[in-house]
Amino acid sequence: MIEIPGDYLEGGGQILRTALALSAVTGKPMHVYNIRAKRPKPGLKAQHFHAFKAVAEITDAQYKGLEIGSREIEFIPKTLKSKFLSIDVGTAGSIGLLLQSLLLPACFCPQGLHLKIRGGTCGKGQIPIEYYDGVILPLLKKIGVSIKLNLLRRGYYPKGGGEIGISVSKIQNFSPLVLVEQGKILKIRGLSHAAKYLEKAKVAERQAQKVEEILKRLNVPIEIEVEYADTLSPGSGIVLWVETETGALFGADALGERSKPAERVGEEVAIKLIKEIESNAPVDKHLADNLVPWLAFCGGEVRVSEITLHTQTNIWVCELFLGKIFAVKDNIIKRI
Repeated sequence: MIEIPGDYLEGGGQILRTALALSAVTGKPMHVYNIRAKRPKPGLKAQHFHAFKAVAEITDAQYKGLEIGSREIEFIPKTLKSKFLSIDVGTAGSIGLLLQSLLLPACFCPQGLHLKIRGGTCGKGQIPIEYYDGVILPLLKKIGVSIKLNLLRRGYYPKGGGEIGISVSKIQNFSPLVLVEQGKILKIRGLSHAAKYLEKAKVAERQAQKVEEILKRLNVPIEIEVEYADTLSPGSGIVLWVETETGALFGADALGERSKPAERVGEEVAIKLIKEIESNAPVDKHLADNLVPWLAFCGGEVRVSEITLHTQTNIWVCELFLGKIFAVKDNIIKRI
């Protein structure tokens, strides 16, 4: 059984999400202790609980300690199987983070996996669903992973109520992922979204207009869609992504908050994106940790703008399950 200290490096939920995915794929049992010890409220949160429950269903796993607030858990997976899962994370629990535990095992299931997930579609410290659509899923397609995602309802903090449908096909063959040169920028795309409640104030338009005002100096085409939706809670956000001649896709996002002007949201995401562009790396700092577990199986190498604690954590967790498989130098992560 693989022993995993949950207070190492990032010391939060990232250890759980990645370890759970790798345990399912490799069939190796694990014991995680000191769960989320570096967080203000340690232990399993609802999103982690539902991730374990879902992966347990598709692996017929045995487990001990699976309850919200638990600080240690044993997880013993068996054989991956295909089925339809309906998961309700509750309130605004992150759908995007839950997917980090499910997508990798899903593509190893005999007939893939079909999911309906309810929760938050964006929020503080979360991966927005739009980032999956614009960046993560197109890159996974390049390595041979076929995923169809439908946003059925948007969900903001605190009530959530968002919903997605997602289908993952069984992987046939992995192709290596090589992203080491950013290349010439061809286009900047994005989606500025807000609750219907904020339409009169033109929040989504103002977020997008501020981005265009700041990024126009780059002299590249900018296409930002504007969208309003009926939601249980008011909220807004914007996600941008860059398409380059080398096939790279990377991005940035920002979230609206009470008393935070829409223009500041637009300014925030534009500044983040400019920083990523100026790094000359084809992989942004948040994309890096998302790609590491996939790189472990598909091979290749990527150059990232910054090796964050989350990225270091994912490399460490992968090597607990798979041995020494990565070389890291000058912000290039290579599968060896």
